[in-house]
Amino acid sequence: MSRKELLERVRAEQIVGVVREDTPEAALAVADAFARNGIRILEITLTTPDAFELIATMGQKYAPRDIIIAAGTVRTSNDAAQARRAGAQVIVSPHTDVRIIEYAVENELLSIAGAATATEIIRAWEAGCDIVKIYPANTLGGPEFNRTIRGPIRDIPMLAGGSVPLDMIDSYLDAGCIAVNLGGTLAVPDLVRTHQWEEIGRRVILATSIVQSRKTEARSDSYVH
Repeated sequence: MSRKELLERVRAEQIVGVVREDTPEAALAVADAFARNGIRILEITLTTPDAFELIATMGQKYAPRDIIIAAGTVRTSNDAAQARRAGAQVIVSPHTDVRIIEYAVENELLSIAGAATATEIIRAWEAGCDIVKIYPANTLGGPEFNRTIRGPIRDIPMLAGGSVPLDMIDSYLDAGCIAVNLGGTLAVPDLVRTHQWEEIGRRVILATSIVQSRKTEARSDSYVH
């Protein structure tokens, strides 16, 4: 899949499910709860033990279901190279590193770079990334920060990074973000610790229904009698 096609998938899905767990077993279970209940872009963070093996396993498992696998918390170009070899199609960083962005672009991987200020956002974009991740979005001021920053910076696709609360999905998308990160607000640590995968799945269904409702409303609004 090309970078352009991957970007359009992010725009269409509007949710990136972040898998950041303390064990490979928990990560696999969380990813399964995400995938079974409607999330089609899974980001496996490199802070998760055996992350590259997990990326490879999930890539093979979910390829028939057209689920995209991203590598998250990519901090070096070497990380990016290992993630690509494991099968990741998207490279996500909490910061902006020109070498990581260049590696992604050269290898037709979607590049998502983290930024926290207007200067960082523009530098990330000019370095060649496809999406700028506003990180950590809630700490920086939430949807209002995004709305304000998009006043002068309207041409750059932005994603709300850091796990977004479920009741703020609408607000971030209304503020101009093309997508939101959902991780710990779905895979709540207590639910993971007690293996409540069905409850995590229920939270995923709630999140995806919010996005689906927005799409339905948008189609209704665009309908011409």
